[in-house]
Amino acid sequence: DVDDDRFVIVGCQDVPGFDEVAKGGKVDVEKVTPGMIKLALEVLDQQPSLRAILLECTELPPYSDALRMATGLPVWDAITCADYFISSRKDNPRFGLNDWQFDWDGVQDEYTFGANVPKNEMRYMKNKA
Repeated sequence: DVDDDRFVIVGCQDVPGFDEVAKGGKVDVEKVTPGMIKLALEVLDQQPSLRAILLECTELPPYSDALRMATGLPVWDAITCADYFISSRKDNPRFGLNDWQFDWDGVQDEYTFGANVPKNEMRYMKNKA
């Protein structure tokens, strides 16, 4: 629930240079990074009980390390969340069972668009196979 007071939602639209996202332009990461840090520190001053940062926009991962360094908080973004998901399906060579997964044979399985969709759900597809 985004209205839960445990979550503090902050927009980055006023960070100098980040308006390029709305314009569909290329964001100058070096130019924008100080503004992202400033915004995060201002929010932390206003909300000192915050314990983590979640960057929901796919334009924000380039600022994660700078935010971690400046705030000392854990920062999650689209990349760390994807890594988390992928690692949950991989063998961990440090302990437990090892080499339980089969190596990929290098051959792409043949796929036809919509082949995995049950017939009773085909009517919901926007693009027909």
